[in-house]
Amino acid sequence: MKEYFRPAPTRDPIDVDLYGGKWVAIWRRKIVDADPDLDALLGRIDRRGIGEKAALFHVPESGRIIG
Repeated sequence: MKEYFRPAPTRDPIDVDLYGGKWVAIWRRKIVDADPDLDALLGRIDRRGIGEKAALFHVPESGRIIG
């Protein structure tokens, strides 16, 4: 039986107090930008040339239960 290891998307845990309720762009395991408006975030990372390379993640607000 093979075990697969998948590393965390970022090196450090994502700070929910700082990024809660926002979209974050992750590239090379670092958060490179964040914004509550997804379209604005996409525009900025496209201008930087990493739009195709960055992963996007919506961070839930602190204390919010999803399920």
